[in-house]
Amino acid sequence: MQTTIYYFLQVVFCSAIMMGYYWLVLRNKQFHQYNRFYLLLVAGLAWLVPLIKIQLNGTNISEDTNIYYLLSAVADNNTVIESSFKFNWYNINWQNGLKLLYAGGVLFLLSGFFISLFRIYQLFKLNKVRTLGDIDLVITNAKGTPYSFFRYIFWNEAIDLSSATGQQILQHEVTHVKEKHSFDKIYMQLNLIAGWFNPFFWLIKKELHMIHEFIADKKSVDNGDTASLAQMLLAAAYPQHQFNLTNPFFFSPIKRRIAMLNQHQNPRFSYLRRLVVLPLLAITIVLVAFRNTETTQPISVETVMDNIYQDISGKPVASVAPLNMTFKNTYTIVINAGHGGADKGGVGVDGKSTEAALTLELANTIKSLNQNSQLNLVFTRSADESQSVAEIAAIANKANPDLFVSLHYNSSKNNQLSGTEIYIANPAKTNSYNSHLQFANQLANDLDDLKMPFKGIKSKQEGVYVLQNINCPSVLVEAGYLSNSTDLEKIKSPQFRDQLAVALLNGIQKYILAKESGKLISPEPLYLINGKIVDKSDFNNIDPRSIQSIEVLKANKALETFGQDGKNGVIKVTMKSSNDRMLEGVQIFSAVQEEPKFDGGKEAWSKFLQEKLNRSLPIEKGAVPGNYTVVLSFIVDTKGKVSNVEAENDPGYGTAEEAVRVMKLSPNWIPAKQNGKPVLYKNKQTITYSISEEK
Repeated sequence: MQTTIYYFLQVVFCSAIMMGYYWLVLRNKQFHQYNRFYLLLVAGLAWLVPLIKIQLNGTNISEDTNIYYLLSAVADNNTVIESSFKFNWYNINWQNGLKLLYAGGVLFLLSGFFISLFRIYQLFKLNKVRTLGDIDLVITNAKGTPYSFFRYIFWNEAIDLSSATGQQILQHEVTHVKEKHSFDKIYMQLNLIAGWFNPFFWLIKKELHMIHEFIADKKSVDNGDTASLAQMLLAAAYPQHQFNLTNPFFFSPIKRRIAMLNQHQNPRFSYLRRLVVLPLLAITIVLVAFRNTETTQPISVETVMDNIYQDISGKPVASVAPLNMTFKNTYTIVINAGHGGADKGGVGVDGKSTEAALTLELANTIKSLNQNSQLNLVFTRSADESQSVAEIAAIANKANPDLFVSLHYNSSKNNQLSGTEIYIANPAKTNSYNSHLQFANQLANDLDDLKMPFKGIKSKQEGVYVLQNINCPSVLVEAGYLSNSTDLEKIKSPQFRDQLAVALLNGIQKYILAKESGKLISPEPLYLINGKIVDKSDFNNIDPRSIQSIEVLKANKALETFGQDGKNGVIKVTMKSSNDRMLEGVQIFSAVQEEPKFDGGKEAWSKFLQEKLNRSLPIEKGAVPGNYTVVLSFIVDTKGKVSNVEAENDPGYGTAEEAVRVMKLSPNWIPAKQNGKPVLYKNKQTITYSISEEK
């Protein structure tokens, strides 16, 4: 999405510069044919100039150091703007609204285009036609006539064709036909359909209308006879009911058309005015095209149309190759294919796909698709072999990496869970949290384009060994759920695997580019401890041993919950209660002979939820029909008391918070038993909100 938006902004910028020149220098001057083709050229160049990318280096600049410094400043500015725009786009939460707005505008204008064609066809079929040489005269009493469309002139029968005024009007319309003005109108209408967001395209259309009239007026009125023109224009007063694709005779303003016939131009000065367009075009290209690094894949009409198609349709376009950016240095990237050997990791819902095999396939795909010689990719394993987390960290640190990516796939007892997510080091266990977060944020930009739900950037309370023991920005990517049949089908697909590998490679390169430009934005997130907003110093002074849980909210979730205060993300820390600290050093079982049970069984549990749970909350928050399942974990002590309630996932719309609130109200359970004795047990329970189509 960000690529398309940035391209559209450049289209507006280029057309603004070129139309500024027209407005100040060419408008209302008598070289109408030049102005006509200049405006048509502006409409085309506005789309084409942003496609030009020139990488600035010492070999393609003249010996004039002043020119080099000027171009270098422009190139650096363009690179910074483009990379910053793309790097920070993930925080913008109205992408879908922009897509719908653009698509709606295109469909509205496209419908109008076809309706106009249909109405012109109807007029042709319903009225008699006379042939005058190469021109067909359609006699009608339709409002807005006379006007022309290609070789057809739609003539109002109320105007006497044999009168002097009628002959002049006819000559006026014949000029439109011979000059092929209808081609201009079709071209501009198609331009407006694709670029309706550009106000300068609408201005071009209006000015082109006037220039068509100037040309026809000049050829239909002898010797600049303004009286004859005025008589023509005032011969009849028909309502301005016309079609966008036609050349109506009664297109005004009258005063401007009459004034144009009285103008006299200095030929030499007129020639100089037109010649200025060449340096203007060069300046426009310099302002838009120069970069000090290659920031995108080779740009062409095809790649831009692919981006637009992907944004509007919501369907991923298969990636052929990742970006191939140019950097100032070479960077070492360590790729870890999670699990391996005896450790198969998660197992797919099909019973045979293993996480270890799938992560290795993804790592090999990344290796085969990488085309950037400045990315030195180091892989922790190339075969199905076992490695401890300490061995992985040692291999990575030995390579002296600049970035580290660990590849994994998720798994859950709840087969409804779906999507990708990124884990970074616990902020209490790293001194480089912002670097990890920036790297994760850039990868999130590209993973979010895969059309698989992206569930956010997270940290685990207990930490992740490799993420906090490797000396560089590090992330762990969970690239989908093996326990979800839809996710697994995508994960096993070579096409999706290619797209995933390309997304990771692109994210890595964009992060490096942003870092080299010195424009990595480090906005401070909102810090909360036990629901209270605190400053960064208080946050940094937390004793890691007293932390119960950490949750990182990004983008939509942060804005939805905290408004603009959460625009840079939110870090929520829950501290251990006195009861939690009492549990330290006490064995908490996760597997027992008899699991805890809600007193009274399933019927009592259902009745409890019916009384306490606000099931209409997702509807109130705007959730679409479907099932929203929250997985809760909590401790049941030896007396059946519930504590340490946490939501392991968050489907959104306040469902997780409500489920936690209700579970904390739970009466005592029947405690778990091991060898006949009550024991502490960490239990899991799901709460599902079901929203029907009828709500």
